[in-house]
Amino acid sequence: MRRKGFTLLEVLIVVIIIGILAAIALPQYTATIEKSRSAEAATNVGSIRAALDRYWYQTNNMSTATLPADGSAGTLDIDNPNAVTNKLYSYALSDLSADAAVDRTYTVTATRTSGANTYTVTWKQTDNNTGKLYRSANLGGPVAP
Repeated sequence: MRRKGFTLLEVLIVVIIIGILAAIALPQYTATIEKSRSAEAATNVGSIRAALDRYWYQTNNMSTATLPADGSAGTLDIDNPNAVTNKLYSYALSDLSADAAVDRTYTVTATRTSGANTYTVTWKQTDNNTGKLYRSANLGGPVAP
């Protein structure tokens, strides 16, 4: 008498194949999701950068620019991205040049607020005309010096 159905060996082979595919696909999927989320950070960093440029042209001083981490209003003419509920990144200003006569330098950093890894997106303005966007190595970008 011939029975219909799958043998235990056939079921085990299918389970092993699915496990291997999941082990390969899941990390790649997670990395792709984080890269797409970093686009939000890059957009907000660009907005902050433009606001800092406007602020410098109005005040001729970078050292007084603020972007409070608690989400309260800062000195920039944009809505503070730190005020967003359920935000993916927190934003901070650093390395603000005190001598506006010399140059306009600053760093805007977006740091991932949750997740297993720490991801950052950074804009580093190195002089009046030059700057560069950096991403964490695990986001596929050059790392900030």
